[in-house]
Amino acid sequence: MNVQELRTALARCPVSPDRYRILEPTADFAWCLRRVGRTWLVFYCERGSWALKRFKTESHACEYFFNQVVR
Repeated sequence: MNVQELRTALARCPVSPDRYRILEPTADFAWCLRRVGRTWLVFYCERGSWALKRFKTESHACEYFFNQVVR
């Protein structure tokens, strides 16, 4: 799964877009997906605190992100 496929998959789910940010500025109480250099970051932002997970591939990051957002 890549970012474009992730966006399509999330659009088909009954999940509010307010619950996530994909390659956008962070927002409180939202899952965020970012790329920093060669590393993909997935984290939940809550009042400025992040629960961060790093991935080497876009595919693994997108799959993890999708599973976190829809659960």
